[in-house]
Parts: sequence; structure tokens; C-alpha cells
Amino acid sequence: MSESLNPFPQSVTAHAGENVIIIVYKIKDPDEAKDTIKDFCGNFSAFIRSILNRYPNAEFSCTMGFGANIWNYYFSEIGTPKELVEFKEIKGNKFTAVSTEGDLIFHIRSNSMGICHEFASVIDLKLGDVVVSVDETHGFRYMNGRAIIGFADGTENPAVDMNPFDFAAIGDEDPTFKGGSYLFVQKYIHDMNAWNSLPVEEQEKVIGRHKFNDVELTDEEKPINAHNKVTNIEDEDGNELKIIRTNIPFANTSTHQYGTYFMGYARSFATTRKMLENMFIGDPIDNTDRLLDFSLAVTGTLFFMPSFDILDQIGED
Repeated sequence: MSESLNPFPQSVTAHAGENVIIIVYKIKDPDEAKDTIKDFCGNFSAFIRSILNRYPNAEFSCTMGFGANIWNYYFSEIGTPKELVEFKEIKGNKFTAVSTEGDLIFHIRSNSMGICHEFASVIDLKLGDVVVSVDETHGFRYMNGRAIIGFADGTENPAVDMNPFDFAAIGDEDPTFKGGSYLFVQKYIHDMNAWNSLPVEEQEKVIGRHKFNDVELTDEEKPINAHNKVTNIEDEDGNELKIIRTNIPFANTSTHQYGTYFMGYARSFATTRKMLENMFIGDPIDNTDRLLDFSLAVTGTLFFMPSFDILDQIGED
């Protein structure tokens, strides 16, 4: 497989989306499915173009990715992205970031749920015979971009004057997979009764920001286990390391289920993993994320999102 000098990344930095569908699949029989999967990869960009041409104002995007096991099973001749591994659970004394299965992921976004549904039905039409759903989550944009717990989302993403691909897309450090991205996902279920019983001032200490205006608490006001403190990662030179994160609200009100689907696109999974270790183990140990007292992680999977160049070449091969 040839190396692309200027790879075209997937839409890993696209708008969070008014409506979202996330689907995680397991491949039933990898040997029988291989030709179908390769054919789908080769046509994936064409499927996207069809939607974009038909609905130019829909703010549509979709990304697809592979878990470590299926990537290595199918594409070992290409090699393995340096940090693509099967996610191993992170177990602290109090909380656990669980590891769950997943061979394929699709992250569909649009300002219309109908268009999200249409593209999901295309995926089902093309892959339905060779895959089985592990999880499908339908999310929505809540209160002009707030998480379902009421706080503004995306505050810790790179600033508007930064190039988001510098944080979300692999660069020259792994040239074969340049333009690809590591996506880590976690599905959280919240104890909303316990959360809503907290006074706003206490909720703000959990998050590390004011709820109304999203202004960060001062160092004196912010507890050491505030969410935005434990997830703030720096390199050895003191430079903050960032990922492109999206927290997607979802709910089933009749069953009292309220949740957040966390999706973190990163140039290096090591950055994401360090955030998770700080949250679930603590640094120092047991200084765990206060938000976990109200939020249970029920999934955890790492995927590699190849550039469109690699997807097209997979189809050609």
C-alpha cells in the first residue's frame, strides 16, 4: 500500500452535531466478511458525497474506524498504528474504566435526525449480513451545546485560533498513518437524582466551572479533584496536551436513563489514556474525578480512524 504525502483525514473535527447516531459493530465471521468490509471502505467516501450533494446544508459528516484486533487481522500487511491496541481496563481503588468489545464504529452527525437515520440505513444495507450491533446510541444537542448535566461542553477543546487537526490527527511521527486519528469512546450513565440534589455551587466544584457563564473557577475555589483539573494534562515542558472531545447527551426518560456518550479524537492515545488514569486512579492515587461519583462508565473502546486515502486504498486492494 502506497504512502500518501498529503493524506485527507476523516471529519474528526466536525461540528458536534444537532443530532448524532453512534453505532458499534462486532464482525460475525471476519474471514467471510473481509470482501464486504473492504468493498465498503472503498465506497465510504462516495456514500458520504452522495449525502453531501443531496443535502448541502445538513452539516452532515460520518467517520468510521476499526478496533485493534480486526485491524491487525485484516490489514497486518499495512502495519499497525503505533498506539493502536485493544483498550485494557483502568481499575482504581474506587472506579473502573471498563473495556468493551467493538470491531467497527460509525459516528454520524447532522442537523437532521432523518439524514442521520438515512445514512445509518445505508450502513445497515451494506454491512447488515456480516456484522452484529454491540451498541447504537442516538444523541442530541442539548440546551445550545450543554452536557446533560447542565454545563457547557467543549470548553477544554483547542482554542479557535489553533488548528484542531494538530491535536486530532496523526502527523509525521507515524508517516504511514498520517491523517488518521485515535478515537476513544465511553458511554456513561448518570445518577441524575443525586446530581440534581447538589446545590449549584457544589456542582460547580465538581466540574471546576461556573454553570451559568462557563467561567473557570479560580485555583482557590477549585477542588483538587474537580473534573477539569484532573483531566488537564501537560507535557514535560508544561505545555497543555489536548484532544478533540465531544460529550453527546442521550436519554430514555421513561426508564429514567440519562447519559453522556464521550468521544475523544486524538493524535496520540497516550494523552487520552493519561486523562483516564487521572480520572479513575488519581494522581496522586485516589484523587479521582469527583464527577465519577455521579457517572458510571459502561463501555470503553479504542478505535483507529484511517484517512480517506487509506480507506480508498483498502478498497482498491
